[in-house]
Amino acid sequence: MKTQILTILFSVIYVLGYTQNNEHIYPNFIGQELKSIKANSGWKVLQKASGDLNTDGTTDFALILESRDSVFEKRCSDCKLLKNKPRIIVVLLSHNSTLKTTIQNNKFIARGDEGGMMPYLEPELSIENGLLNIYYQYTRSSQSYTFKFDASQMVIIKAESTGVHSATGSFESLKYDFRKGELIWELGHISQDKTETKISPFDIKPKSLSEFEEMYEWEIIDHKLL
Repeated sequence: MKTQILTILFSVIYVLGYTQNNEHIYPNFIGQELKSIKANSGWKVLQKASGDLNTDGTTDFALILESRDSVFEKRCSDCKLLKNKPRIIVVLLSHNSTLKTTIQNNKFIARGDEGGMMPYLEPELSIENGLLNIYYQYTRSSQSYTFKFDASQMVIIKAESTGVHSATGSFESLKYDFRKGELIWELGHISQDKTETKISPFDIKPKSLSEFEEMYEWEIIDHKLL
């Protein structure tokens, strides 16, 4: 019995320690080319988008990668310890006519089981008019983030959150404009055309893609998180 207890105890300590220090599971893709990333047997390309991000006339790429193996992760202070397949977002920009990874974030992209009532969540990735967009569609809500290239980083310029209350039918649309420092609220009901609009100013420095932590950890105004 004592041996079993010790075994369980050491297992728990190992899992917790591994979870808190598992940055080593993420490859460092900075400086790597596209073919090198695709050749990494431990990771697969989940989403891929192409377009000119830094207005140099050449095609750039953004990739969302997913680990082929699952690991234990505690994704927030109140989250349970769960076994997930980690995800990475990388941005490859042209450098001396060669595409290389210049941006990498290991935390920001939601995992497959973080979709609430949805059994599986996978973001959509697109590049349009020089802007990088990450979009999530949930059961009764959606979330998007839009980034623009600025001084060697992809910096957020806008975000949008929408949701419908299942019991009442009321809806809320929140549009964050980081260039104006404004949050535009649109409130209404799915059965009515009339909506209420209000604007809340905010004074917060826009984050770069590299600076983002897990989703919904960044409070813009009281109780409104991205």
